[in-house]
Amino acid sequence: MYSGPITVSATETIEAIAVETGYTSSSVVMAAYTIGAVTTYINYPSGGFTGSALSLNYGASVTGGLLQLTDGGADEERSAWFTTKVPVQAFTTNFTFQLSNASADGMTFAIQGDNIWELGDPGGGLGYQGISNSVAVKFDLYNNAGEGNDSTGLYTDGAAPTVPAVDLSSTGINLHSGDTMAVQMVYNGTTLTMTLTDTVTNAAATEVFTVNIPSVVGSDTAYVGFTGSTGGETATQNVLSWTYAAP
Repeated sequence: MYSGPITVSATETIEAIAVETGYTSSSVVMAAYTIGAVTTYINYPSGGFTGSALSLNYGASVTGGLLQLTDGGADEERSAWFTTKVPVQAFTTNFTFQLSNASADGMTFAIQGDNIWELGDPGGGLGYQGISNSVAVKFDLYNNAGEGNDSTGLYTDGAAPTVPAVDLSSTGINLHSGDTMAVQMVYNGTTLTMTLTDTVTNAAATEVFTVNIPSVVGSDTAYVGFTGSTGGETATQNVLSWTYAAP
């Protein structure tokens, strides 16, 4: 029996079962852990962004060490891409972001195989809609098509990032709060597991998306970055830190 974290320091398979007196035992669950070399391709600590390795499009900027997507103006559509393609067969990426004075519309973390100037539609398009050969996970502030005013979801090939969506309202996470949000995404070649945490309240939500990223973007390497937009209502959307590592 254990009650705390397990340290995995070598390649191994862990099995677990839940047992409680008076209840039927759970099925055995199993996970394989592979310990190997990892390369960190992107490493911007909090407040440590620079513009030298980023393609900043249509007004995106590095301001005070932060990556600023939208700055509170109306009808903005912006993107920022790391200018070197990185492996996308398997990866872990972590970033923090803050949406201030947040009414609309939202932002995405996106992967695309075309070029470093890619930019999608404003408003409900989140600066992503219309980008081909792409995958994006959204952080959406506005109800455009029934997704609610606080949602996430995964979209491919530039599809409108509206519905289907995951409504976050029951998780305790409020993207309008102005709190710093922490995101971890882990891709194993089959599923993308995304955990979103409010660093102030510690409310968290985890979603698992099935997607073949290399097939969608057309290669085992691609450009990674962020998009964001506003419409008639606005927000200031900043990425505070970002790391990206792959085997």
